Amino acid sequence: MRLQRNRHIWNDWFPKNPVHHQRIRRGFSLVELVVYVAVVAILAISFIRVLDHTEKAKVASVAKTARLINDVASTIFATTGAWPADVNNSILPTSMNPFLSTNTQSIFANDTPLKGRWDWNGPTNAVSNLIGISLRFNPPSTADQQLLTKLDILIDDGDLDTGSCRKITNSGSLFYVISVATKN
Repeated sequence: MRLQRNRHIWNDWFPKNPVHHQRIRRGFSLVELVVYVAVVAILAISFIRVLDHTEKAKVASVAKTARLINDVASTIFATTGAWPADVNNSILPTSMNPFLSTNTQSIFANDTPLKGRWDWNGPTNAVSNLIGISLRFNPPSTADQQLLTKLDILIDDGDLDTGSCRKITNSGSLFYVISVATKN
């Protein structure tokens, strides 16, 4: 086989105008578009469900810790006849230490999953007439009302204005007090 002058061997293999071999694509077909939309919808639904489970886990964690601290305070009151003394924000009363593990004691030093700080409100607390655990938000805008309402549903009556779990605003801070008792 002899090659002609100015002719390359590849020209026989690849025609210059392959109209019948390949059509020009300018967009998506309807089937491709439907598949893409379905995949994006499935991913969006999955993401929303993951977020919902994350929120539920945060609220459940805070409710569990609040119940634990309230149980410890009630145990101290039942054995000694006095509630643990009021302490500053983010400090656990020393009378509770023997009843809690080291991991549980350290939760007072950090923000809760709902972004507030734990605070024990003892009988000398001037914020409210409630004795118990509270979440303190400073500034108040950091409190997520929706999550706190979910917390109130788990602990109390679902209304942040009534019951043992309620919203109290004092001197620029926002407290969500989960009470174990009322001061006399």
